[in-house]
Amino acid sequence: MKHHFETLDLQEGASQEEIQNAYERLSKELDPKNNDHQEFFIEEYEKVQEAYKVLNQSSILKNSDSSSGSFSSKKQEVSPSSSKKSGSFTVTISPEKIEELKTKSLSYKNITPDGLKILCVLSMIGSGLLSLLFFIFIFAGFSFSVGVVFLIFTIPFVFKFIGALRMYKAKKSGYLMYMIPSIILNILFFLSLLTGNQKDPLFVFLFILIMIGFSIIFHSYKKYLN
Repeated sequence: MKHHFETLDLQEGASQEEIQNAYERLSKELDPKNNDHQEFFIEEYEKVQEAYKVLNQSSILKNSDSSSGSFSSKKQEVSPSSSKKSGSFTVTISPEKIEELKTKSLSYKNITPDGLKILCVLSMIGSGLLSLLFFIFIFAGFSFSVGVVFLIFTIPFVFKFIGALRMYKAKKSGYLMYMIPSIILNILFFLSLLTGNQKDPLFVFLFILIMIGFSIIFHSYKKYLN
């Protein structure tokens, strides 16, 4: 029973009114709909619901309610439905509870899924090799204009490598650093297909599809970045 009081951030033996108010506050603060349906908030929200259900039905609360003789009136005053309808409900949580929620939330966010790590490693390998290849081409004795073209292709791949590395570390800044160069490269390669400057258009088309596929998968993992 004690851990249910702790879930609601209350001392054991708290009154019905205190339990009801704590339930109202935490339910709104931890509502998964307001927190991108993150797993941490879903679990905490379910704990709050279970704790309130148990405490509300316990004999301790019933005895307390019968002695006070005011349970029904209090319940009507602070019931979740009436609070929502009146619009007078105010959320206040103790500083200690806020810090605890922040710590747990950050700990959850900092866990990089294995699928995202694998994707980042593959992208770093591909982007790194292509960056090196284009960099070598710059100094391979081609004309100045050709060297500039290779340089234009080299820079986005370097940024893609850095972006993938940052996402491997669960850094949200790496997402844009990866996606923007990917979009630029897709446009450049697509334009090269339209102008007929590619000797192997099928290979370039497949390469564009692969980059688009990586971008879509990275987007699905965006919620794990912070």
